[in-house]
Amino acid sequence: MKHANQIKIPIPQQFGFTALLSTTHQLLRVIKHIHEGKANHFVTAAIFLDIAKAFDKVWIQGLIHKLIAYHFPPYIIKIICSYLQDRYFTVTVKDTDSSSRTLNAGVLQGRILAPYIFVLFMSNIPQQRNIKLSLYADDTAILAQGKTPDQTLTPLQNCIIKLETWLVRWKIKLNVDKTEAIVFFKHSTNWSKINIYNTPINWKNEIKYLGVIIDKNINFQSHINYTRDKYNKAFHAQYSLICRNSGLSIDNKLLIYLAYLRPVITYASPIWACTVKTNLNKPDTLENKTIRMIARAHWYQRTDEIRHALNIPSLKQFIHKLSTKFYLSLPTITNPEIAKIPNYDISNSNNRKRPRYTLNLVDS
Repeated sequence: MKHANQIKIPIPQQFGFTALLSTTHQLLRVIKHIHEGKANHFVTAAIFLDIAKAFDKVWIQGLIHKLIAYHFPPYIIKIICSYLQDRYFTVTVKDTDSSSRTLNAGVLQGRILAPYIFVLFMSNIPQQRNIKLSLYADDTAILAQGKTPDQTLTPLQNCIIKLETWLVRWKIKLNVDKTEAIVFFKHSTNWSKINIYNTPINWKNEIKYLGVIIDKNINFQSHINYTRDKYNKAFHAQYSLICRNSGLSIDNKLLIYLAYLRPVITYASPIWACTVKTNLNKPDTLENKTIRMIARAHWYQRTDEIRHALNIPSLKQFIHKLSTKFYLSLPTITNPEIAKIPNYDISNSNNRKRPRYTLNLVDS
């Protein structure tokens, strides 16, 4: 890692497995770029690529070639060669084992070295001056902006052509069927489709990137509904433990909620909590229902009183705390892509739909 940092690997656009950076930081970078385009009346188009079995398909010989090209010390190259080569696997069905087969590609998932190797393997991905590249491990987004559709889609298509050549050269497979595209612009029109490997990609009204659903209007209503459904599934999985008839203590029930259920709601909340209050009230209702069950509260007991007895903040207060910590930490991050994120006055009502407005919207 010391040598990799000296040669600026991972690249600044890669936030995966990088100190102080998270999916929320990459989401902020993407959402802010889209908002800036809308503010300047630009067309923003984005392609979200799906790399097939990314970790399992790392070309080992190609990786070694890159290690040599990046002038890694010979002893490190030999250790990594020994680590990745001459590996075998067998398949067991009931009591019968298959003969062993050689693994000719891939890094060992679950091992501490695997993500760093993958990030290094992706580090020479093609870049283009008028294209914004967004990476989190293998989750890849490519964004373009322009005053007209042609000024947006032409450089995006050119970037895809370069990317196709790079993918073939380094034996990286793309799931074209799972690759998604979206245009962020207030006027709907018949946009020309972007082709990947001669396959046209349909424009969608919303896409999912790094666990957050981003819609064309960036109002996060679809994401709130998705989060609600996801929370209900997690809630039902834990129902027998936290229901009114459970034998668990209130402290243990509350721990299950705080450690397992609440993170489902609050994931990436510094990004989407700028949504309108009617959307924000939906996860709030989910939490209220859960804590009333945990406390075995009667119908006439106020939710505020229950929170006070359990000594937990409201969901809005907790999101406000998370957002404050998140945005205050941005100046301490040395990544140049974070430094490029434009700032704005959150007291301005015209900025109320932007992520940082969460600091005003959510009551402290």
